[in-house]
Amino acid sequence: MNNCYVKSIELLNFRNIKSAQLNFCEGINVITGENGQGKTNLIESIWLLTGAKSFRGSKDKDLINRESDFARIVALTADDEYENKIELLIADTEGKKGRYAKFNDGTQKRAVSIAGKFYCVVFCPQHLTLVSGSPSLRRKFVDGAICQIYPGYIKTFKTFEKYLEQKNSLLKNCMKYSVGEFNSTLDIYNRNIAALSFEIYKKRKEYIDLLTVKAKEYYCRISSGREDIEFKYLPFAEKEEDFYKRLCESTDNDRRAGFSTCGVQREDIEIYIDGENAKEFASQGQQRSIVLGMKLAESDILKEICEINPVILLDDVLSELDFKRQEYLLENIEGKQVFISSCDENRINLATSRKYLVKNGEIECI
Repeated sequence: MNNCYVKSIELLNFRNIKSAQLNFCEGINVITGENGQGKTNLIESIWLLTGAKSFRGSKDKDLINRESDFARIVALTADDEYENKIELLIADTEGKKGRYAKFNDGTQKRAVSIAGKFYCVVFCPQHLTLVSGSPSLRRKFVDGAICQIYPGYIKTFKTFEKYLEQKNSLLKNCMKYSVGEFNSTLDIYNRNIAALSFEIYKKRKEYIDLLTVKAKEYYCRISSGREDIEFKYLPFAEKEEDFYKRLCESTDNDRRAGFSTCGVQREDIEIYIDGENAKEFASQGQQRSIVLGMKLAESDILKEICEINPVILLDDVLSELDFKRQEYLLENIEGKQVFISSCDENRINLATSRKYLVKNGEIECI
């Protein structure tokens, strides 16, 4: 089984990191420093090599140092067979805005073009609210995982979002159109949205079925077999014709609201412990064990389908877990390249790790 690595990275004008050139080990890399110094920024720069959006929900322009109008990330990545160079440009100029990527000697394209070239799994404190938080968090978790496994899903989802935005604009401004023009335009949107929604549903269902099996196994071991968890996907519909039918049936509600009130953009995944809804009844410890199982399952699914061990990014998450869960997590990511950020390096007693100190955006190996 191939392992994925980041061998080195160069950062220029990335958030508060004006300039950095770093080499990493293939084992555990510990990033330490006080809060607000730039530890998460370094973790984030590695995550962006997947071609996905920031796991922090940041806009592209937020990734650029305030004193510049562009940022650059250049990384040398590798597996057990090949080395690759990934270059990311994040621009906010009059002539160029957004993220662009270049893979090896290829031409520069939009950043999503490098999806499937580099694999990693990120685990940060925000993920600890996956169970108790809003449905959008669980959808984002599933969709983000699918995008790495099936890069084509990104295009499907972006096209869906484009049609949904156009439909919402039509609904918001419906009084500007004649009845015939409104109905014909809405039907075009509904048919396209239904077709794309069916593709999204199939991939979500496939992934959630895999997640259920693997996360259950991890949770069973964490809880010493005392408890069992289940994931219940609540799809908007399950057939393309049913997607279209339900979208049409919601027209009156949509017009009154001024936006699309139903669809795959409102789906949820419910999680149960021994038959009880975990969002309502699970303790904080149980919720964290569920999320831990989900993130480990995410890594396993990626490894199984893409046949590669992903890089693991742990952004200040160990401090949020008790000693037992810390040990369980570290045991189950052994053999992979790992990046761990922490305010207190003494909390992480890892003799074989390489350590980096981040202070005011400057990074040094210690």
